[in-house]
Amino acid sequence: MSNKERDKITEKLIKGLELAEYRTLRRKAMLNENVVHSDAEGKPMLVPAREVFTKLYNEPVPTF
Repeated sequence: MSNKERDKITEKLIKGLELAEYRTLRRKAMLNENVVHSDAEGKPMLVPAREVFTKLYNEPVPTF
C-alpha cells in the first residue's frame, strides 16, 4: 500500500468519524439528553447535548 492510498483511507476514516459524532450529538440534542464532558481539570461532568451541539456546529437543534 502506498502513502497516497494510506492518506486516502485515513481521510475517509476521519470524515466518517466526524459524521458519526455529528449525527450522535444531534440526535442526543433532539432528545434532550446529556453527554459526558470533561472540565479544564479533566473531571467528567454531564452537560446538555443541546449546548454542546449549538456551540460546536453553530446550528440550532432540529426538531422532529
